[in-house]
Amino acid sequence: MGAPILALCLAILSLIALPSKSLAQASSFSLPDIPVLTIKRERLFTETQFGQNLSAEIAVRGRRLSAENRRIEQELADEESELTELRKTLNPEEFRVLADAFDIKVTTARFEQDTKARGLSQLTDQVERRFLFTIAPAIQGLMREKGASVILDRRAVFASADETDITQEAIGRIDSALGQGMPLDELLAPAPASEKDATQDQ
Repeated sequence: MGAPILALCLAILSLIALPSKSLAQASSFSLPDIPVLTIKRERLFTETQFGQNLSAEIAVRGRRLSAENRRIEQELADEESELTELRKTLNPEEFRVLADAFDIKVTTARFEQDTKARGLSQLTDQVERRFLFTIAPAIQGLMREKGASVILDRRAVFASADETDITQEAIGRIDSALGQGMPLDELLAPAPASEKDATQDQ
């Protein structure tokens, strides 16, 4: 009976020793020293010349839409006042026809203006995406110069050292490479067929 018990004890001791060996091997392993950088993406749009120009164009469209909304609201208010006065001189059936037409006009105007507002919001998102695509080569160049493997958006990082933040350098690099950039309509214009073909070939 002694030999089987001794063999079992040795087997158990060998299993216990395995983690220590594994830890020793792990301690000799190290990740490659490749820096990870962070960036505040929103500042690229709000603080570069290119992004500021695009923001200004979007703001102009927003003010134009707001002015249009106020004009339509005033026109509808005036028409409602006129309809209220007409009610005094019209029979109920005649007034109901005009009132129903007015209600349809109000509903249609509200729908059209809400659609324009949603379109402006979607335009803003689209502009920001195209902006990031356009500035990507400048950011990638900065990343290569620093020997980094990745650049992370600081909003998605739980914690990081300030030394990893290259936002200010990126802003300077974008301003140097692109300056005022391009008008909004040009930014959103479809790429020429030749450019699309070149992109697909890569």
